Amino acid sequence: MPRTLTLLTILFLLLGPSTLRAGPPCSPPVLGAVTIAEQTPGFQVDAEYPVLCRTNPTRTVRDYVSGTIHQFKQTDPDHDLRHFPHPYELITRYAVWPVSGGRYVSVKLHVMVYTGGAHPNNWPMTWVFDMADGSGITLDRLFPNREAALTKVSTLCREVLSESLGGMLVPDMLDAGLVPTADNFSRFILTGEGVAFFFGPYQVAPYAAGGQVVTIPYENLDGFLAPDIAAATRTNRPPLPEMQKSGKNTHN
Repeated sequence: MPRTLTLLTILFLLLGPSTLRAGPPCSPPVLGAVTIAEQTPGFQVDAEYPVLCRTNPTRTVRDYVSGTIHQFKQTDPDHDLRHFPHPYELITRYAVWPVSGGRYVSVKLHVMVYTGGAHPNNWPMTWVFDMADGSGITLDRLFPNREAALTKVSTLCREVLSESLGGMLVPDMLDAGLVPTADNFSRFILTGEGVAFFFGPYQVAPYAAGGQVVTIPYENLDGFLAPDIAAATRTNRPPLPEMQKSGKNTHN
């Protein structure tokens, strides 16, 4: 036994940790998808979410989708078209971005819920996972100094949105939606170009403007990103496909 341990120690020293980390933590990042389709006289559910190559990330996304469906069904359990002639509807679609050779995988879920009124409600939900161990990348893990980083991010997003919103720009809405708090910037992903922040309808602009997204290049966040994430996003590993989407059309 001691001899075996010695040989393993020598092999580890010779190979080094970089060899052990040569490939993506698990591959392919997306193994498939789960579709949930339900229909009653008053409700329609058409939900999809990805099955990732690690259990914990898949469970996290699954639990959110399941919880959203449950909450949707509780809106008006007795709805049967007698008082409102349209079925209530819930749709989810997803997109997945693997970066840094598959080390980090981002999932963006688009949720659309209609329970009456002039238009449906739409919102984005996002996750970033470290596929080395399946853990989630939160804002605090992305930005060790979150307060300073979000002040920078808020300024950069304001510059982009002030121009891109054009005639839909409402200064008071933009100001409120870009206050540098965790709630305002909690929906983000890592792409090949930078960190993308998503804003749902009404957060930074009127509903008619739709959801907004601002991608901040990694180099514009130098000094704010966690060292391990900054290093990983600079790697020159062969890129994986930039994005994998739901099989059906994504609702924007």
